[in-house]
Amino acid sequence: MRDVIRQSKELNEKIKQSAEYKRYIETKEALYKNDELCIRLKEFKTRNQSLQNNPVSDAYDAVSSLVKEYDDLLHNEVVGDFLRAEQKICKLMQQVYIAISDGLELEYLDE
Repeated sequence: MRDVIRQSKELNEKIKQSAEYKRYIETKEALYKNDELCIRLKEFKTRNQSLQNNPVSDAYDAVSSLVKEYDDLLHNEVVGDFLRAEQKICKLMQQVYIAISDGLELEYLDE
């Protein structure tokens, strides 16, 4: 078990050294220099997540309306850079999780 934990910590360090993670940190720091952008992006993400988790009958219209409302924010260079970097690090982490769990047979009682 100790070996698995040690290797996990090594993987954590490798992820921190990845171009994707470094870019994410750079863009996050740039974003955090502007409180207004941070607040508006958080609002947008919260509302978008709510739409995703609580679908409405006119979901397309609701999302379209939300995007229009935040159009200036979404076209801001700092915000766009951050969102792209965030997407890339999330994709990397997804691939890592898939690779770690590949071939593991886990059964859950509720399935």
